[in-house]
Amino acid sequence: MICLCWAAACVFPIFTLMGGTMQPVVMLWQPAVIGGLFIVGQLFTLLAVARGDVSIAAPVLGVKVLLVPAASQFFVDDELSRRVWIAAALAVAGIVCVQARDAHVDRSRVAASIVFAFLAACAMTLFDLLIQRWAPAWGAGYFLPIAFMCAALLSLVFLQLADRPEDLRGRRALRPLLVGAVLMAVQAMGMTVTLGVFGDATRVNIVYSLRGIWGVVLTWVLAHKVLDSSTKNSHRTMVMRLIGAALIGVSVVISVT
Repeated sequence: MICLCWAAACVFPIFTLMGGTMQPVVMLWQPAVIGGLFIVGQLFTLLAVARGDVSIAAPVLGVKVLLVPAASQFFVDDELSRRVWIAAALAVAGIVCVQARDAHVDRSRVAASIVFAFLAACAMTLFDLLIQRWAPAWGAGYFLPIAFMCAALLSLVFLQLADRPEDLRGRRALRPLLVGAVLMAVQAMGMTVTLGVFGDATRVNIVYSLRGIWGVVLTWVLAHKVLDSSTKNSHRTMVMRLIGAALIGVSVVISVT
């Protein structure tokens, strides 16, 4: 999480070239809140995976696609049509299908998966909606770099809990960790800049759910080229994932047309 926050803090200053309107110092609490919500969302996501089961946590995290339109009327006064609600529901159903897997789920981890993933979804829902509400006054070019610098500074609270670099090198985990942090920072960059410039958090989240399709395609490719037969998914699982990908695709078409 620390690597992710600092990677984002290093990447986002590029967007200062977009310009904006610097707000008074007393308004710095707004990007600080966004930075704090980002930390909370990432923390609960990591806890959901580490202490729960990813096959449960991932679909629960997908509930964010419904939480955003449900909460938008309280934060950004968006009036959503029935079409958008249908699209959001289809996206959630698709996400659940895409996460189908063969492995048996440890029931002792179910509660942790649901609780932590739902808290993460709530935190990231507020994160998206408050960016849509506050960023226009600042301009995305000023608001987002400040917000992610706040997130990076707040992440230092967890420094005592982090593994030392030499330990990560010993486990050959340092390079993958850094690459993953940069890729997640790029993902955060695309999502938040879109929200900051264009708003419409509901449709942005529906379109963002397309990542489930790329996950299915990548899994299928790896299953045939990299994985051995004992780790390949069953035909039923892959069919479920294709159905989920189709539902997500339909939801995107419905939401943007």
